[in-house]
Amino acid sequence: MRVILASLCAVLCTAALIPTAAAEGRDDTAAEELSPPLGPAGKQLIMVPEPDESFAAGGDPTISKILYVNRCVGGCQVYKGSINNALTNTSTIPAGNDGQLFTISEFQHDQATWDTLMQCLRDIFLPYDVMVTDVDPGMVPHHEAIAAGAPSEVNLPSSIGGIAPSGCEPRNNAISFSFLNTYPANQVLEMCATVGQESSHSYGLGDHLYDCTDPMTYLGNCGQKFFRNKLMPCGEFALRDCNCTGTRQNSHVKLLSVFGPSGATIPSPTVSIVYPAEGAAVANDLEVISEADDPRTVFRVELYLNDWLWDTYVEDDSITPPWSPPANYRLRPSGTWPDGNYEVKIVAYNDLGASSAATINVTKGSACTSADQCLAGQTCESGGCRWAAPTGQIGDACTYDQFCVGPNTYDGTCASDGNQSICTRECFTGVNDDCPDGTACLDTSGGAVTGVCWPAAADDPGCCSTSAPSRAGLLAQLTMVGLVVGFLLRRRRRA
Repeated sequence: MRVILASLCAVLCTAALIPTAAAEGRDDTAAEELSPPLGPAGKQLIMVPEPDESFAAGGDPTISKILYVNRCVGGCQVYKGSINNALTNTSTIPAGNDGQLFTISEFQHDQATWDTLMQCLRDIFLPYDVMVTDVDPGMVPHHEAIAAGAPSEVNLPSSIGGIAPSGCEPRNNAISFSFLNTYPANQVLEMCATVGQESSHSYGLGDHLYDCTDPMTYLGNCGQKFFRNKLMPCGEFALRDCNCTGTRQNSHVKLLSVFGPSGATIPSPTVSIVYPAEGAAVANDLEVISEADDPRTVFRVELYLNDWLWDTYVEDDSITPPWSPPANYRLRPSGTWPDGNYEVKIVAYNDLGASSAATINVTKGSACTSADQCLAGQTCESGGCRWAAPTGQIGDACTYDQFCVGPNTYDGTCASDGNQSICTRECFTGVNDDCPDGTACLDTSGGAVTGVCWPAAADDPGCCSTSAPSRAGLLAQLTMVGLVVGFLLRRRRRA
């Protein structure tokens, strides 16, 4: 179920708008599924869990890659039945008796509105190998998304904006209903999100997401929605466990598993650096301000100085309304960094990994003349201090953090027990030990669930041995070269 927007939607949910078991042909269980609170634009979008036997057998178990968006030219007819079958125009959704015929009125808005809707739908399904069409494919397996009419035409309450049969597995030949004649013509993005959500319930997206940037949400007022490559919490207007996938759902990954990739080129974000200016003289407190934009939203922004990652912005875990993309992104290098010439690079990514970069050149103090003026492990090249890309793996000898490859590449850790300095990383102790072969997760803080990967004893099959460096000894001697145990890349959320 999905909803259309109004800021007062949460307080508009009244008994008068809630369908009940009195609706002909529905039992109490169905009535409960039709009783969510109101969402965007005061509409309810409903998913109705259906058993496997309520879907027509498609013969070929492969899920059809055809999404037929039906504008019901001249009106379209649907029969009430116990089976969902787009090939016979039969659906379990209308409230009535089996065999009862319902007529849904034609999409009432103009051709330009329809064209905009279809383009929006093709955009949100672009990453997947699925054909979005408004031409009836005939007697071949497909999903039919009725995008017309009003809920009263199938004996449902006027509060419902969309409804569909739902399950945790994809099904062929389902019919979803998006009652777009109840939407004003200027709400095309909400129409698009409604059709996207209702049609995807039959593709195994059996949950609603508590994030207003995805079509599978009840939350509005956040612009165009896309199936995001992001593990999002489930919920309508509050967090809850998911019906199908534990506590989170990734809409993009689910649809990718159903259809496979389309091979289409995903547009990259636009990005520019607005401060400082090209050729500027900067100081240690440098703050780089950039502007970036992407229809899917900007998921991550990175700051590089001479090809080394210094700071990162990552989109919030869950986005709720009212929300709009940050006006700009403010990133800065941490700590003290040496004087010299610098190429400042900002890289912006969307959630699918498409990226764009912008660069400028600045000078901090005077150009370097030798590596002695740089940080540990850096060289001085063309008047600027720089590190080479990290190559050190866990267990490799090291003298500085930036030699080591970390979980996010640039956040490696070089640690010493007083006898040797090696590349390491944070790990889970005990039975959850996730260190590579030849190393084990050594508890460095006394009973903690995390530690650091350290060489195991020769006779140690994987757990820490008494012949490995003792915890007390390592606690006393373990020092970080350059950075204190900060295993994960620092992330700023600043606008």
